[in-house]
Amino acid sequence: MTPESGGAGVLCREGRPDRLEGLVAPDYVDYGHTVHGHGRQGVRDDYENAVKLAGGVIRYDILGLVAGEDTIAASWVGHLPNGSDFRGLSLYRVADGRVTEARNAFIDPPPA
Repeated sequence: MTPESGGAGVLCREGRPDRLEGLVAPDYVDYGHTVHGHGRQGVRDDYENAVKLAGGVIRYDILGLVAGEDTIAASWVGHLPNGSDFRGLSLYRVADGRVTEARNAFIDPPPA
């Protein structure tokens, strides 16, 4: 996986849950949620919950990437269906070309 491929973010950025198998490790853990998402089903569940809460697909733009040997940091902006935006940071750990864990933080207050 390269920073450009987006890892688990391709699901959120492009709304493509069909691409999870090749991008997310089976033992993936998302530490960015109150209840940590586990595995590919955890990614799907988090995505579906976000779409439900937002009232539609949230689109994301990557503002900046920094990649190391097994870590990718991304600064991003999310665009809600109602036209409001919010910014955040994500840190991904990668092994064997797949995202194994994610940690996320909002820069702006979380959307209501």
